[in-house]
Amino acid sequence: MIDVRRLRLLRELDSRGTIAATAQALHLTPSAVSQQLAALAKETGVRLLDPAGRRVRLTPAAQVLLEHADILFAQLERAEADLAAFDEGRVGSVAVAAFTTAISGIVAPALLALRESRPRLRLSVTDVPEPACFDQVLGGELDLAIGITHAGARPLDSRLLRIPLLDDPLEVALPVGHPYASASVVPLEALRADEFIVSRPGTACREVAHAACAAAGFVPQVRHNADDFVAILTLIAAGCGVSLVPRLAGLSSTDQVVLRPIAGSVPIRPIFAAVRRGSHQAPHLSAVLAALVAAARSPSPYDAPASVRGGEAWAVHSG
Repeated sequence: MIDVRRLRLLRELDSRGTIAATAQALHLTPSAVSQQLAALAKETGVRLLDPAGRRVRLTPAAQVLLEHADILFAQLERAEADLAAFDEGRVGSVAVAAFTTAISGIVAPALLALRESRPRLRLSVTDVPEPACFDQVLGGELDLAIGITHAGARPLDSRLLRIPLLDDPLEVALPVGHPYASASVVPLEALRADEFIVSRPGTACREVAHAACAAAGFVPQVRHNADDFVAILTLIAAGCGVSLVPRLAGLSSTDQVVLRPIAGSVPIRPIFAAVRRGSHQAPHLSAVLAALVAAARSPSPYDAPASVRGGEAWAVHSG
């Protein structure tokens, strides 16, 4: 193995021309310089120096070695620059898991902002359901997972840190012919006789919807199950029932379906990010968290700021 420090010494000798000048420039003794050059010649197995009066001349083999040394030192300079950028959160890779509406409403706007402010920060996004996403964060397969707080959720592992992102309100989705379709707000208890379209059992959206109906004093009559909100709207348009849909889904009223705010206490989906405790201090992950928080708090999902400074835009909540 060639010692990089000895290569640097050889390059200095090529520049200075004499052992004495090289020793003076590097604050070494001439004897120490000669010994290091002799060790380098032994490492490479070639003669590096020829005497030339009071000076020495590099051999052709030494010149070949210096060509490689220049490339090597340039790469080392790039490595040092990249490490400095990593320390500033401008370089790195972050693996994120999120559910569909969080990907479209929070993660995608954050990616747009990071693409402008930190173009060398790479994110990979995967749709992984709870609680598997949190297990993968603990196992190191993911760096960050976005989830929903709800009554049926498994308690978050104490090794994970919870960072609140958004309280996502639910709205009522009704067919245009429904008695409350023209109302400005809809009391949830007024829908007790309606058939509901909800997500599959065990999902966060279903749990939140059932909890909201329970708070209004009834158990929803579930007729259809679908996880895709576009599919839910299609079923509503076909007169198959009503539903509660999150605002983050970005859905809008159509000529067949209307969305209306819920009167009184509005049910919400508390959305949060989870990371391994301590990992949020890594500059690149801190920058991603800051971008996610900024995107979640923007008035519109795609109004996230173009520049996000890592670690300064979000607050950590233990639990």
